[in-house]
Amino acid sequence: MRVLGIDPGSRVAGYGIVELLARKAVRANASRIRNQVSVRPHPGRLRYLDAGALRLGASRVAVATRLLKLGLALGRLIEEWHPDLLAVEEAFFGKSVQSALRIGEARGVVLYCAERAGLRIAQFSPASIKKSVTGSGQASKEGLARMVQIELGCDLTGLGTDATDALALALCALHSEERAELLSSPGPHLR
Repeated sequence: MRVLGIDPGSRVAGYGIVELLARKAVRANASRIRNQVSVRPHPGRLRYLDAGALRLGASRVAVATRLLKLGLALGRLIEEWHPDLLAVEEAFFGKSVQSALRIGEARGVVLYCAERAGLRIAQFSPASIKKSVTGSGQASKEGLARMVQIELGCDLTGLGTDATDALALALCALHSEERAELLSSPGPHLR
């Protein structure tokens, strides 16, 4: 399974592409009391493919022009990598109404491109992304980037937070897919 994570923005949008090499889920930390199973990919099963930042233009460039650049660049990424799933951050209120509006416009372009390409779409809140990757919904950007690097097992120095946030989105989507697969598959019942 190949996942394209997008950290939407109207001036810079991060992207990250991760692949799960085997679909077999790993059971870990099974609790007999609550019948909960947490899933983590087995080391070596994840493969980092690509990540970066799409520079769309400064704020003096018309918003419509920047959104067009986002759509075209995202279309090229989808065409090149053929992802199975696109993961994007859920809408949230930013520091200002104007900022939230711009991010919402960029999210709209991302959702349109994914739907047009026939991709499945997964949306996650910032806290759920951090919790999935680091174990804490309050992790710092630096802590999140460090855990992404550890989980992917490669040096991501110099990528920047837009790209590492997008990779965290892709990892969160894979964790979610593995949990869903594990919980829906027949197996030994926990008592």
